[in-house]
Amino acid sequence: MVWELPAYIDENGDTIPVVFLPSITIRSKRFFKSARDEKRFNKLYQNVRRVYPLAKEAGRRLTALEERLKTIPEAKHRAYTKALEDSLKKEYKKELMALTVTQGRILIKLVDRETSRSTYSIVKEFRGSFEAFMWQSLASLFGSNLKSTYDSEEDRDIEIIIKDIEAEAYRPPMKLRRATSHSTAH
Repeated sequence: MVWELPAYIDENGDTIPVVFLPSITIRSKRFFKSARDEKRFNKLYQNVRRVYPLAKEAGRRLTALEERLKTIPEAKHRAYTKALEDSLKKEYKKELMALTVTQGRILIKLVDRETSRSTYSIVKEFRGSFEAFMWQSLASLFGSNLKSTYDSEEDRDIEIIIKDIEAEAYRPPMKLRRATSHSTAH
C-alpha cells in the first residue's frame, strides 16, 4: 500500500508534508467565586444544553425554507409556509411547551445567534406584523422579549457553554450529568 500525503515543494526543492490537524481550544479550569455562582453556571449549562439543538434546527429549517421559497412561485409561498408551520407544530409543540420560561428566553437568544435575526423579525416576516405583535405581547407577559438579540460579549457564559458543547469539553457535575442525559435523550 502506498500512502500519498498532501505536500508542497518549497523554494529549495524540499518536499514538505502538509498535515491538517483539528482545531482545539485551550482554556484554564474555570473557578467560581462561590458555590452559588457555580450552581448558577451549571443550571445555565443544563438549560443551554436543552435548547441549543432546537436553535440549531431552527437555523437549518429557516435556511432550508428560504432556499425552497426561491424555487417556488411567490403565489404559493403563503400556502407552503402554512403547511410547514403546521408540520413544525406537530413535531415540536410538545417539546417547546415543556420548556421553562428561562429556557424559552435562552432559546430566543440562540435563535438570533443561529439566524442573525431576532425571533420577532422572523415571525413578522413569515406571519405578519399583527401576529408578531401578538406573540411579542404574550412573551412579555412571561417577562420575555422576542426582540432579544444575542451578544457574544454580553452572553459570554452562554457562548462558553456552546463552545464547550460543540467541543464536548465541559462535564457538569455527576448529578447534573444524569439529569442532562435524560432530558436530551429525546
